Amino acid sequence: MKLTWLLLLALLIGASLPKAPPVHVTFSSLTKEAYLTAKKTAVVTKPKVTFPLKKQKGRIVIPTVKGQKVFQDKGIGTDDSEQGEYIYLGYLPQFEYHTVEAHLWERTQWFLLDKQGRQLAFYDAPLYSPDAKSFVVASPGIEYGVYPNEILLYRFENHHWREIWKVEPSVEPATWEPNEICWLSNSTLLLQKKMWGGRKPGSFTYAKLEIR
Repeated sequence: MKLTWLLLLALLIGASLPKAPPVHVTFSSLTKEAYLTAKKTAVVTKPKVTFPLKKQKGRIVIPTVKGQKVFQDKGIGTDDSEQGEYIYLGYLPQFEYHTVEAHLWERTQWFLLDKQGRQLAFYDAPLYSPDAKSFVVASPGIEYGVYPNEILLYRFENHHWREIWKVEPSVEPATWEPNEICWLSNSTLLLQKKMWGGRKPGSFTYAKLEIR
C-alpha cells in the first residue's frame, strides 16, 4: 500500500510540474557573402574550468553518487579496435559537470559527466551560447560515416543538460552535413553546410538558424 501511495505521489508531482515549451528552429538561406560577413560577429564562449582531478597512471577517476567512473587508457599507438586515450579537460563549476576527451579507434568523442553519474557523449566538442545556458554540437556523418550526421541543441535546466532539438538524417534528407557552426546570439546560429546531393557534391551552402 505504501508503495502504491508513493507511486501516486510521484505521478501527481510530475503532472503538476510545468512542461517546457517546444523549441522550434527555423533555417534561412544565406549567400556566401552574407555568411562571411555574419561570421565576423560570431561569439565564442568558454565557461570557467577548474581541475580538481588529475590523470594518474593512465586513469581518470571521477567520483559520482553511483560510484567511481573510470576512464582508462588502453592500447595507445596500436591498431587495436579497443584502444583509447583519455584527456581530462576539467570541471565546469557553473554546471557541475566534468569533461573528458577520448581518442578512440577511428573516432574522437567528448563526455560530460555530472555528480549524479549522468553521462552525455558527443562526436564533437560542445559550443556554448553567449549566456552559457545552451550548447550546440554538430557532427558531419556523410563523408566519414563513423560519426552520426546530426546537429544537437542542449539547454541547462533543473541542474542538468537536456536535449531540446535535433536534426539528423531521419528528419532531414541526408543530402548535406554540417561543416561549421557558430553562435551569433543566444537565439541565433550560423551554419555552413557541405552538400552531397545535386550536381555539385562537395560544394557549400549557408544558413542562419533562429531558435524560438
